[in-house]
Amino acid sequence: MKRILPMAVTDFAVPGKYNFSGTPGASLTKEGALDTLNLRKPLMAMTGIIFLLVVLPVIIGWTAGFSPAITIGFLVSIFLLQGLAPTVGLGLGLPILQLLAIMTSVATGIILAIFMVCDLLSGKSERIATWMRKIEITMENYRFLNVLGEYMLIAIMWVPGIGLYGTPVIAWVLGWRGLRSVLLILTGWLIACMTVVGMTKGVLAVFGL
Repeated sequence: MKRILPMAVTDFAVPGKYNFSGTPGASLTKEGALDTLNLRKPLMAMTGIIFLLVVLPVIIGWTAGFSPAITIGFLVSIFLLQGLAPTVGLGLGLPILQLLAIMTSVATGIILAIFMVCDLLSGKSERIATWMRKIEITMENYRFLNVLGEYMLIAIMWVPGIGLYGTPVIAWVLGWRGLRSVLLILTGWLIACMTVVGMTKGVLAVFGL
């Protein structure tokens, strides 16, 4: 049986280290992601996540003249297809602006939800604690990643098998838990979505649809 740690993974530190300040070279943090994002109350965090995942997308869909049922169907496709979901949205007739707004809202909710799960599990697994400590030591040996590495989250979004669900986990493990990390993940997400929209539009134009 694994023993329960008396402190969270984020309590482990490499001497002299990382606190989020929002400035280059200081993006790593040992705080929980929700603490860094000022969402310290679980109820507040859950309410915000549900709003982003369901309520706001339904409102956006309503502004485009779509019923909640159709919008929720599109939400299901986002959870299943991730960056390929715009093809479904275009097929439903969603205007591009509303489509991208829904994709952004859902992605933000998913990122925060994954951060929250990581925060909750961080203090309950010795394996995760050991893994986190090794990564912090590695980051100490490669300081340049503290300046450049966070921006790799944009490209990581495109890696098959990682995508929207895996990138926040990598960001959390590496200590990139601030607002900038969320924005970088969303940037990669939107680039992927707009690429799919452009390709879909191109294919439809070729076939005269």
